[in-house]
Amino acid sequence: MPLKLISLLLIAIGIAGFCWLWRQAQLANAAQDWPIAAGAVERSEVEWRQRRGGDHSDQREYRADVVYRYQANGQTYRAGNIRIPDAGFGGSQTLAQDTASRYPVGAAVEVRYNPANPRQACLEAGAHWSVRAGQLLTLLFAAAGIALLIRG
Repeated sequence: MPLKLISLLLIAIGIAGFCWLWRQAQLANAAQDWPIAAGAVERSEVEWRQRRGGDHSDQREYRADVVYRYQANGQTYRAGNIRIPDAGFGGSQTLAQDTASRYPVGAAVEVRYNPANPRQACLEAGAHWSVRAGQLLTLLFAAAGIALLIRG
């Protein structure tokens, strides 16, 4: 694959990733001002999946699987986002268990929901540090692509 194509691909991936994460950070921060509805946790457990490593080693990934019910504008909704964006699976079982234990089944929770789209909700508002770290990583991809273009 020609160096110029690799450079452009790195730049495109970096810019697209940064833009997506920027939008997610904006949405997470906007959630701080969303209306709050009373909710109840219906499910709270740690989910895991097998991840196959490049060296053919099997590893488990974990995530807190929390589902809650709330009412907005006279309708009942169910959602599962703790944060925006959803953290997804990660390597720490302890972190997933800690997160799930904050939201035990039956617990009353404050649900922040998007007034323009009440199906969109979260329990914790504000951009998490990992979103900012992801933005930095995507900028490094773009910078690497630019450096390759200049050198090549």
